[in-house]
Amino acid sequence: MSPIERPEGLTAQVYKEMERMVLEGELKPGERLNEYALSVRLGVSRGPVREARRALEKAGLLHSVPARGVFVRKMSPREIVENYEIRALLTGFLCGRAAERAKTGDKRRLWTMLAAMEDAVARGEIDEYYGVNLEFHALINRLADHDYARSTYEAVIKETHHCRTSVIDPVVTNSQHRQLLEAFEAKDAAAARHLGETHVLAGKDRWVQAESAALREAERAS
Repeated sequence: MSPIERPEGLTAQVYKEMERMVLEGELKPGERLNEYALSVRLGVSRGPVREARRALEKAGLLHSVPARGVFVRKMSPREIVENYEIRALLTGFLCGRAAERAKTGDKRRLWTMLAAMEDAVARGEIDEYYGVNLEFHALINRLADHDYARSTYEAVIKETHHCRTSVIDPVVTNSQHRQLLEAFEAKDAAAARHLGETHVLAGKDRWVQAESAALREAERAS
C-alpha cells in the first residue's frame, strides 16, 4: 500500500482507510489496534491515527478496554441478531417509501444493477456481486428521501459487514431483489415494505444457522 496523500484533511483520510480496514476484515473483530504500526503503514504520524481511532470508537467500530488497549469491536451473538432485527425494520420502512417515490429512470437503474448482480454471480465474482448489492440498497435508501432513517441504517449496517459477507447467498437474495423491484413497478409500498423487511430477516436466519452449525462442529471437535 502506498502512503496516504494529503490534499484533503489528513485525519479524514486516515479515518476512511481505517474504517475500510475494519469493514473489509483487514482488522478483524477482537484484534488489538497498534497505532504505531498503522502510522507506519499509512505513512503518517500517530496523531491522525489517534484522532481517527477516537472517531471510530464513537462510530462503534472500535472499543477501548482500560489497561489493555483499543480493539476492533467484536459483537456478541445477541448484538448481531438485534442488529439484523433493527436493520430489517429500517429496510422495510425505506423500501416502502422508495416504492412510492421511485421514478421510471430510478427503477431502470435498479433493474440494471440487478442484471449486473446476476451477471457477477454467473461468473463467480461474489465480491463484485456484494459491491453492487451495497450500491443497490444505497440507491433505494436515497430514493426513500428520509435522511434520519438512512443515516441510522448506514450506522447500523457497518457493524455487521463481516457477518453478512460470511453467509451471503446471492441466488436467494437476487430472487428477493427481483420481487422487490416488481413491487416498485406496481408502486405497492406495503409489499415493498414487507419484502424489504423479510429480505434482511432471511439474512439473519442464515447467520443463525451458520453460527449454530459452527458451535456444533466445535463441540464435536472438543
